[in-house]
Amino acid sequence: MADRRFVRTALIGLCAFLTAGCWDQVQIEERGFVIGVAIDFPRSTAAEEKADREAPDKPEGRRRFLVTHQFVVPGGLVSGAQERGIQNSANQAFLNLASEGDSLLEISSELATRSSRIPFYQHLKVVIISEAVARSNYAFADALDFFLRDPELRRSSKVMIAKGDARPVLEISPRNEKLPAMYINSVAENIRKTARMVPEVRLGEVHENLVNELSFALPRITSNENEVKVAGAAVFHGQSNRLVGFLGEEETEGLNFLTDRVKGGMLKTAVGRDLVTFNVQTASRDIRADIRHKERMRFVYTITCEGVIDESFKRLNYLNENATKTLQDNVAKEIERLARDTIRKVHKQMKTDVLGLGSHLKQKHPHLWKQIKYDWDHGRNYFASSDIDVKANVFIRNVGEVNMTETRDRLEVR
Repeated sequence: MADRRFVRTALIGLCAFLTAGCWDQVQIEERGFVIGVAIDFPRSTAAEEKADREAPDKPEGRRRFLVTHQFVVPGGLVSGAQERGIQNSANQAFLNLASEGDSLLEISSELATRSSRIPFYQHLKVVIISEAVARSNYAFADALDFFLRDPELRRSSKVMIAKGDARPVLEISPRNEKLPAMYINSVAENIRKTARMVPEVRLGEVHENLVNELSFALPRITSNENEVKVAGAAVFHGQSNRLVGFLGEEETEGLNFLTDRVKGGMLKTAVGRDLVTFNVQTASRDIRADIRHKERMRFVYTITCEGVIDESFKRLNYLNENATKTLQDNVAKEIERLARDTIRKVHKQMKTDVLGLGSHLKQKHPHLWKQIKYDWDHGRNYFASSDIDVKANVFIRNVGEVNMTETRDRLEVR
């Protein structure tokens, strides 16, 4: 009996040993690391578009996507040829594969028939969506649905909107980076040097805005053969979940001041006919709301900004209180100009609340918000009928190491 128990125990232990462990593991060298995705509509002829519309068995809302995946080629990252400056397709550190289909899951599955490594998305850095997809009804949300549902994907991937097609953005050849997607990812993080780009917006944030039907802005990206430019903003309407227009670089700067998302940057202002450059160190904003009449609410932004003088072509004694006050007022007027240009664009033209006023009402005046939330920037559009003004206060904390009055004679001698 004891022998039987020993044999039984040994068999159970052996089975547990054989069935335990990482039975479904995939070796790292077998993974196809996807670091960038670009989503477009495929180019089709007028006849094909007409046939699609007239197809009796075509489900309503069905559309085709052209998706470009950027894979990492590990051998290209350590290629001796690249170190010597030789560029050719054999030693590239990335591979772009494009495929077309009705769904992104179908496209991802189809890539497995063409690549030796199946797509692996846990290291996905950027998702770039074309202007056409972003403007089409529901296509933007449909394009992101796969990324939001797949548990393999992280919600920290950055989302950007291409001005034009998205695919060319992943096909650039940056001179200082081997992987275009990593180069794009790094450019998008330079928000402490400029306020003319929207701070990075991640997939999880986009999902939250879509679920809550909140209007929002995403970074705009353009490209040429060797580089990209992440500047400006793409404005999305919260109810329709589609792109309604773009903000220029200065309008984006104003938007960042109004939404309290300025991390740094510089402002140029004129003193007389000369230029002075103000380096922003901190910025904050406060909102005061007069809600006595919901059909004509009034909002006043107060923007407070601190910084230093980094460059001056004006010969002034900045240690003089009057000179400093004049410069502070000039910088404040520049901030007010930027903010009012942005307000004019989103408030009067787009009529879309990317300024965060709806969120302010929801937090500070919840009873009123319950009454008007379905008519805020759609329906009756109380947002468009409101009045919005802005006031800026600027404080110069440092004028640099040079007092121009004291060194004026030496500069003129030069």
